[in-house]
Amino acid sequence: MPYYHGSPVAGLTELKPFLSEHGKPYIYFATNPVVALLYAVKPVSKPLSFYPYGFDGEKVVYSEYYEGAFADIYKGKSGCLYECDALPDAQTPTAINGVYTCEQPVKPDRSTAIADLFAKYREYERQGLFYIRPFEVIPPKELAYIYGELKKDVEKFRLHDVPDSAASLFIKIHFPNVWEI
Repeated sequence: MPYYHGSPVAGLTELKPFLSEHGKPYIYFATNPVVALLYAVKPVSKPLSFYPYGFDGEKVVYSEYYEGAFADIYKGKSGCLYECDALPDAQTPTAINGVYTCEQPVKPDRSTAIADLFAKYREYERQGLFYIRPFEVIPPKELAYIYGELKKDVEKFRLHDVPDSAASLFIKIHFPNVWEI
């Protein structure tokens, strides 16, 4: 089974662990290339993450928690999809379907540079592998939950103390209702 890793950096000859949201150095992999490529863009800095996707059967679904989120984050961005035939120490510490981690450096077996991630995802849509759930169809109850979780992150990571950090700016710009609460 191939394992995929999405990165904003092309041309890597070795994938190395980095500090994850879980507090350990990991390399994240997915058995689904559609999922892996979502991680080729880093919308916010660690320790936060913003990858609002889920599954509808085998199809990957990206939920836009603000209007035009997917295009805002992925349009005009490039990335690279790395593929490994095996992992030396594959683990599954998350509850995310088909996501694995590795704590050791790994040499990729193949890589594919993607010049336009947004266009690639449009191709995945045409193939029936992916779709975007637009902001306007997301139920208010779900949005309230997401806003509540973001508010917890603002407090937990004391983002008001660093208002110019990438994470703070992301929340201030895209979720001003969360920032001002």
